[in-house]
Amino acid sequence: MKKGGLLPAFLLCFSSLLAQDFHFSQFYNSPLTLNPAITGKMNGVFRFALNYRNQWFALIEDETPFATYSGSFDAPIQFRKDALGLGLVIVNDRSGEGRLNNTMILGSVAYHLGLGSSGRHVLSIGVQAGYNQKRLDMGTLLFYNQFDQTTNTFNPNLPYNENIPDDKKGFFDLNAGIVGTSKITEKVNAYAGFSVFHLTQPEESFLASGDENLPVRYVVHGGAEYVFHKRVALLPSLIYMRQRKSDELNLGTAFVFKMAENENVLFYLGGYYRLLPSSKSNGFNLSDAAIAYTAFEYKNFRIAFSFDATTSDLRLAPKTVGAFEIALIYTHPFLLPNMKPLLFCPRF
Repeated sequence: MKKGGLLPAFLLCFSSLLAQDFHFSQFYNSPLTLNPAITGKMNGVFRFALNYRNQWFALIEDETPFATYSGSFDAPIQFRKDALGLGLVIVNDRSGEGRLNNTMILGSVAYHLGLGSSGRHVLSIGVQAGYNQKRLDMGTLLFYNQFDQTTNTFNPNLPYNENIPDDKKGFFDLNAGIVGTSKITEKVNAYAGFSVFHLTQPEESFLASGDENLPVRYVVHGGAEYVFHKRVALLPSLIYMRQRKSDELNLGTAFVFKMAENENVLFYLGGYYRLLPSSKSNGFNLSDAAIAYTAFEYKNFRIAFSFDATTSDLRLAPKTVGAFEIALIYTHPFLLPNMKPLLFCPRF
């Protein structure tokens, strides 16, 4: 498909693009975009996380129609017998070959309250606030009014006659969340969380006469770790998100294998499935994607790769082969061998 071939579809979907958030298939490897309450919840001194998602990479030659980049840093601080988590996350989401860019810079703070004297149960509450900027690359967009019927082609020199006073839109954003974690037995850990994004519902329209507010996004997520062998564990997890009338359910599991007896050398292998419940009620295909996942962890580094194979009706379109994601996480170890986590932290 030539570059111009994507423009009509992009313009037809433009209004919906303004009201949809990005998502990661590896939601468990992007802690600060999943739930602000996870900020600082780790078995270490601090954590770096980098995430990259590339969707429909084969659609346009030498171009990336949809790409998302994310980088975060967070750390726990001892606060009496509990812990305070501080963090920062930066996200850039590019749609339509970069014609629509969304950049977010958000600071997070979370309080982790240990329940009981053992610290095996923890309740975490977090908030996240910062600046969100959306930008249009007007020089690369074509509008209906620029279609020359005499030549049946678009002429970018013609006026587009749209009331767009500024190609940038910035606003304050606010998110919040809560997570409960529990070490049920020596072999079973579990967690569950709820987060809400865009609590202020900021106005995001580029049009001078527009009145389009960014809708609230609700997230429910959970998971567990079951160690059924000294070198093998099962990590089931799920996430459900809803924003306005759109929703998605992503669920599955991964096996983690310990490759060395006395060192943290782990290999992950798993699969997930993403469903669109509201699409089924509207008469469309319930299925969206099957996701293959693998990761390798050596000491304090984890590198992960996943691939989304399209299973929705979009699979019938040429070159909509799916998406891939790469995640890199580094958790700095405790400075002294006898240091231990202040509170229990599960393996997300």
